[in-house]
Amino acid sequence: MTSDPFSLLGIPVRYRLDRDDLQRRATRKASQLHPDRASDAIAAATCTDELATVHAAVRLLEDDLGRAETLLAIHGGPAPGEDRSLPDGFLESMLEIRMELEESHQRQDEAGRSRLESWAKEEWDARRGIVERLFDGDGSDPAHQPGSSDLAEIRRELNRWRYSQRMLEQIDPDMNALDL
Repeated sequence: MTSDPFSLLGIPVRYRLDRDDLQRRATRKASQLHPDRASDAIAAATCTDELATVHAAVRLLEDDLGRAETLLAIHGGPAPGEDRSLPDGFLESMLEIRMELEESHQRQDEAGRSRLESWAKEEWDARRGIVERLFDGDGSDPAHQPGSSDLAEIRRELNRWRYSQRMLEQIDPDMNALDL
């Protein structure tokens, strides 16, 4: 069984994702692999392992950041450890925002915390939109492929995106990124 979640589920290799289609394909694949369909215990164990792989692929594709990282790897883009670049001044601005968050927590300033949470969600949405555009273009060409400069820019955006994710986790540890 392939480790590429797109191929495994027959999903087009692009960032935009039809979640209903993903669920239909996953359900179809899961029904084919159900251990009750196996002819013996060894085949049932194999089906169970393959079914777990299908479930892991679905979770990965549903996760916006995970899907982006997977696509970047498929296209041969830089891994997180290979390129940690960020926009100029970004770390300084994040330090200021984190200090502001710490002050809001200490003062129990719910309005300040809420404002920072809104900022982090907007940052999350902005990064997701930029990454989607870089991977898929404007959507008019289903065969669009990102170029090498796009892949480098995607890596920078993903590096930046992780900061908004960590910020949201600091604000609300129970927040689930799949809900954004």
